[in-house]
Amino acid sequence: MEDQPQKGFSTLSEKVDLLRKIAIFPALTVMIFLRRDIGFRLLKPNWLLVLAIIMIGVALVLPAAAAPFGPALIIYALAMLGWGSYQRWQRWKDITQGVRWHTYSPGISYLEKIPWPAFMQSHRRINRIVDPLAVCIVGVVALVISHLLGLWIELAALFLYVYEQQLYEAMLNRDLDILDGLIASEVQGETVKHFQQAQPEDKVRSIDDTAGIPTGVAPDIERLVAQRQAEFNAAYAASKAPDNLATDTPPPAAPVAPASPVTPPLDAPPSPQAPKGPDNLASDEPPAGPANPA
Repeated sequence: MEDQPQKGFSTLSEKVDLLRKIAIFPALTVMIFLRRDIGFRLLKPNWLLVLAIIMIGVALVLPAAAAPFGPALIIYALAMLGWGSYQRWQRWKDITQGVRWHTYSPGISYLEKIPWPAFMQSHRRINRIVDPLAVCIVGVVALVISHLLGLWIELAALFLYVYEQQLYEAMLNRDLDILDGLIASEVQGETVKHFQQAQPEDKVRSIDDTAGIPTGVAPDIERLVAQRQAEFNAAYAASKAPDNLATDTPPPAAPVAPASPVTPPLDAPPSPQAPKGPDNLASDEPPAGPANPA
């Protein structure tokens, strides 16, 4: 029973998303006449051809609704197909000549040439508000020529507003994501400094200190992290000590075994003796004289 409302909400969200995705197709039928420099990939020939066929088919199926001038919607469809193909050819020339232009650009409105105040020129207000309003006014005028053409232009104005609003929200979300990323990186840097420096006991950063980001840890976990970081720094410093540094205490000397007397073998030849000098050479010691007679 509880899943039914959720399912209905999901279905509604899917319908809204589908509406946003298909909004580009009816809006493109008026953007071609309203803007210049539309992106190359927005002017796909298949899209333009299918849109022209749909518009011509509606005019042929509902001839009474096309009164008073029945061929108006058919002429509009053919003009849209021809002018869109010409703009696509121009964008291709720009690409081959190296002109920098986004291939999905929604184009530049001709109404931007009017000297609007600065408030209207910012945040794409001309594209989001002025362009759909101008198309709606043209649709009201076109009702006099052909009811079917006027209704088509009115429908295209509504889808143009939906498409521009979706495009603006996507661009805004992209810019806000970049800004949030910068804030998050700053808070992460402050978090690193918070752990590196001495902190008072049981100090916890509030949400105001972290720029609205729910972050921070409990004091006991913070002390544990600081202790682990100190142990890691000490181990890292010890591992970097060089091996060739002299220590204060010399290493103990290795014990030396006492030399044992070597007994020459019995059959070994006698060791050579130093040759004696001649007897007539004077020696350092005087010769012993005869003993004194008693």
